[in-house]
Amino acid sequence: MDQRTSTELFASTADGDSISVSGFTPIELLMTITLLAIVVASTVPKLLSDNEEARRNTLLLRLHSVRGSIERFRKEHDGHFPVEGRNSAVDFVRALASVTERASESEMKVDARPLVDDQFPLLNPYTQKSEILVVPARLQNHHFSGNGRHGWAYSSTTGEFRSNLSPTMTDRSGRLINQL
Repeated sequence: MDQRTSTELFASTADGDSISVSGFTPIELLMTITLLAIVVASTVPKLLSDNEEARRNTLLLRLHSVRGSIERFRKEHDGHFPVEGRNSAVDFVRALASVTERASESEMKVDARPLVDDQFPLLNPYTQKSEILVVPARLQNHHFSGNGRHGWAYSSTTGEFRSNLSPTMTDRSGRLINQL
């Protein structure tokens, strides 16, 4: 008598010869599906956290870039901020785009790439909005609380530039993102 595995099925032909047909048993299929589900369940959270990390890093990079350009503008204009005391987002964008590309070695570390018209205003990676709310006073919590049509808030009096995000949104370490 020959040895037959659990995955081989035998059938008889019209001549009486037997042929084998291979396949998986229901237990083998169940085990394979279970293993695949475990692999997927352990991989998906890692992919999602990597995506969140990328959005947070993009936000920080954009905040750093704009804040560096504001600081460069202030240094080039005797301590005045872009559109100081006014509330024009269009003029703010023009003022930052006009910041000259010449920078000292120390300024290059703050912002290696000056902002230009075709890439500014930058898109907020969380809200997918690029509009800037320019306030001719100090920024208040409601200016960057995640409400409104804008992605960013800027105070033309203090030079403060923030992302417009919900005050409850946190990163993986639990830090409030709109406080960055």
